[in-house]
Amino acid sequence: MKKIFLLPTAFALILSFGSCQTADKKSATTKDSVAGDTNMINGNHATGAESTESGVDEAGATFLRKAAIGGIMEVEAAKIAAKNAKSAEVKEFAAKMLADHTKANTELKALAIKKKVITPDALPADDQIHLDEMKKMTGEAFDQHYMHMMVTDHEKTITLFKTGIQNRDQAIKTWASNTLKVIELHNAMAKKIVVDMK
Repeated sequence: MKKIFLLPTAFALILSFGSCQTADKKSATTKDSVAGDTNMINGNHATGAESTESGVDEAGATFLRKAAIGGIMEVEAAKIAAKNAKSAEVKEFAAKMLADHTKANTELKALAIKKKVITPDALPADDQIHLDEMKKMTGEAFDQHYMHMMVTDHEKTITLFKTGIQNRDQAIKTWASNTLKVIELHNAMAKKIVVDMK
């Protein structure tokens, strides 16, 4: 009788171990934006735990992480544009990016903490290299590069935020929806500036 009882228990343990392994493999293949393990909270490995504790699925956690990287990139690029841009229109646009994305980043960080999702605080190496190259550019060449980058980035961000709106978590949906309106406005502004520069 004991053997029959132990079989389902052993089977359940094997299944749960297998899913933990899968979750770890998934997190290992996800591109980290900072050196080290972004799934650590106070020295404890948090992979998998964040979903069960907070109710946020992997898609929601991934959305928040990607949105965090995009937000950091917008803020850092805007800081460079404030110094290196020639056009007053581009500088004005950069000031708006800095203000709006700083606000969005603050909201995102608070939401991520509430949902127990660890978001990056720094950019991936390739994005940082891009920003370092931009620091060497000035004048019209910078304006052209920055504004075309803004159109491309905001198009990608709109696509990302549309996935955020589809998430099952209501708080993520609401934040994504409200922020998307601002991003679409930025995109329209960026496109207009690019047209004006031709």
